[in-house]
Amino acid sequence: MPKNQEYGNQKMSRRLSLTAILLTLTFVALAGCGQDKNAETVETGSNTSAIEHGTDADRSGSAPNEKVAKESESAENNGNDVEKSSPSAPATSSDVSSSPKSANPSHNPFEVAGIQDPKAFLNTFKALQKAVADNDKEKVANYIFYPLRVNDSEKALTIPNKKEFIAKYDQTFTDAIREALVNQKTDDLFVNYQGVMVGSGELWLRRATDNPKLFGVFSVNLETVAN
Repeated sequence: MPKNQEYGNQKMSRRLSLTAILLTLTFVALAGCGQDKNAETVETGSNTSAIEHGTDADRSGSAPNEKVAKESESAENNGNDVEKSSPSAPATSSDVSSSPKSANPSHNPFEVAGIQDPKAFLNTFKALQKAVADNDKEKVANYIFYPLRVNDSEKALTIPNKKEFIAKYDQTFTDAIREALVNQKTDDLFVNYQGVMVGSGELWLRRATDNPKLFGVFSVNLETVAN
């Protein structure tokens, strides 16, 4: 074989070997890049997954807090609604149908007459009504302020004491006077600075000047009955 041809074959063989080596290195390099990209992809995927799970965890962790907050807010609002609806005062049917005196216990309808204890006065008044209804002259005489003034169409009489009152009871507490007193409703009593009036003025009551808890009849008007 000629030397030139042999030299050419050797040169070609080296080129092929070099080419094979370059191809091998290129393949290795490409394979390494592929692994790095896969690793990066895996790592990135893991990080993304962790972030997503982390977000879900945060959301799942915050959800109860938001729920508690909403429940607390709802409870607070409900409490406020109850407090607002509750009334520092609740209206009943008895209050609506009752008279102003019973609706307002502190009101004293007899104050203008100088009576400071309306309950005590009403107790006395009812006791007087019962005594008159029972025609108990002795008891009725205990509810009279003496001297008792008795007015009729002709003249005014004065009854000085209990004994004379009982003696003249039928002429003083006539049927008309007794009827007006027994049928008098306490809610309809007329009151002014002079005292408390029964009926159309048949009887007048007041408190004692020396005892604010003592009450009695101080005037009887027969002329009113006659008219």
